[in-house]
Amino acid sequence: MSFRNRPVLDRKHRPRWQDELRTQRLIVAAFAGAIAVAIGIFGATAWSEHYQAHLKQVAMVDAASFDVDAQRNRMDILGSELQAAGLDLQSELGGMRDAVINQQLSFIQNQLQALVGTATDSLVTGRILETEAPARGISVSDAEIDAEKVRRQTLEERQKLSVITVRALPDTAAATDKPSDADWARAKADATAIYAELKGGADFATTATSKSKDASAASGGLLGWIQAKDADYKDYFAEAKTAAVGALIGPTRDATGYHILRLDDRRAAGPHELLVKLLAASGVTDAQYREYLHTELLRTKFRDYFATKVLTSYQPQREVAQIFIAADSGVPVPKQRVRHFLAQPIPGAQDQSTATPEKWAAALARANAFRTAALKPSADWATLAKTSDDPGSGSKGGDLGWFDPTSTTFVAEFTKAIAGLTLNELSEPVKTQFGYHIIQVTDQRTSAQEEATSLLATLKKDPTRFTELATQQSEDASTVAKGGDLGWLIPYQLEEPRNTAVFALTKPNQIGELVKSASGYYIFKLIDSAELRFVPQAQLDSVRGTGFTRWLDALRADRQIWIDPAYAPPTATG
Repeated sequence: MSFRNRPVLDRKHRPRWQDELRTQRLIVAAFAGAIAVAIGIFGATAWSEHYQAHLKQVAMVDAASFDVDAQRNRMDILGSELQAAGLDLQSELGGMRDAVINQQLSFIQNQLQALVGTATDSLVTGRILETEAPARGISVSDAEIDAEKVRRQTLEERQKLSVITVRALPDTAAATDKPSDADWARAKADATAIYAELKGGADFATTATSKSKDASAASGGLLGWIQAKDADYKDYFAEAKTAAVGALIGPTRDATGYHILRLDDRRAAGPHELLVKLLAASGVTDAQYREYLHTELLRTKFRDYFATKVLTSYQPQREVAQIFIAADSGVPVPKQRVRHFLAQPIPGAQDQSTATPEKWAAALARANAFRTAALKPSADWATLAKTSDDPGSGSKGGDLGWFDPTSTTFVAEFTKAIAGLTLNELSEPVKTQFGYHIIQVTDQRTSAQEEATSLLATLKKDPTRFTELATQQSEDASTVAKGGDLGWLIPYQLEEPRNTAVFALTKPNQIGELVKSASGYYIFKLIDSAELRFVPQAQLDSVRGTGFTRWLDALRADRQIWIDPAYAPPTATG
């Protein structure tokens, strides 16, 4: 019988072993499928976790991107430097400089808390500067990176110093007095006597506490650890440079008298081993650290470029005036703007409770006289309020700013008087614990934006009212007395968007559009303009100190930048 003609068993006559084999094969196949699915899920999960932990993009600048690994590495570098600086500062605590050191430690702590955003900004800014550098002829050499690495990883020499000072002027002298020859001779004799006592075995700390005129006397004369670059103590450092530990130096004449130093301890210059160890423990390679230093050196060179090439002595300028309306704090509520005149029974005294009836009567007479003058059509509050006994508002035409009627800003009598006034009505004398007040509600609004918008509309129709309205409405104390005049401004003197708004003005008396910022609303008026005008040195120096960040922000604005919000700095930094 051929194979083709072999009988075929039907299912019901199939041997049991065949059914069992088939079942086993199905089980094995299902199990294998389940394993494959599990492996797939595990693999997908593992890949997702790996991506999130290492490869996820946190920022992009144009076509360049930075992943989590790059961001974490920059955090490791910045964190290592901050921790090393903090631990080094903590080792210097104990002495006159503790307040300064604690301020520095607080700053470092704040920097550590903002480390995520700072690291991202470092990467983004570095990329921007690298892209911009060739066009400006800016570069960083390997030798410069080598030198910067040595500088950062080297601790400078320090001296632990104590001091006793003897002033030439007697304690009873006035601040404007100058020492006489006799004063100098007495101070020298006193300092020499103290030095002899110390040489004879007198305790330095006890002597400093009882005889020194230095602020460190309370701590036994201990200044703490000093470096050559310390502005306040660099002369002391130089004096003790060659002294042996424990030695007395002096008496030495200085600008105010004589002083005696003691060198308590010295730390020689050498490697910053702690920083090196922290970088190594964080897994930072030499190449990664050098890349970071490259960015930092670029930042320094761009700052120099801004100061010397961008901010030259001749700049485009705008002479402008501004009106500033402070933003509402929280949810806007209807407010009234209030000004007042104060006549006190005892002018300038915090407590008026001891004033006699005669003095209260005199204060009332002054208040009535002011009211009579203020009711005249030609009355000028800016002039009249200068005689007010409230110095804070008197220099501002009596203005107290915007008042929320539901608040407890003012004492009850004052608040009640405001509630009974109509707009521009002048109150009768109002007696409070502070004296007699003449009160006027000069304006009212539902929000700061409403007020600013209304002012802008008024000024667009009649720009000649700018000085008048700036004097009455602007909340910028530094310019309100000058009708809002800011003087001549140069690029980057103001932050954005005020800088752009000012330099968009081209015609005298032109009123700009409303500018909104975090602090409030600005309205600008152009007084004059110049395409190139000489800039006074003081103005240049000021803008060189504050304008670099603004210039850097302008460079950033020309780039396509994306930053994951989870890794973004609070604000762009420069």
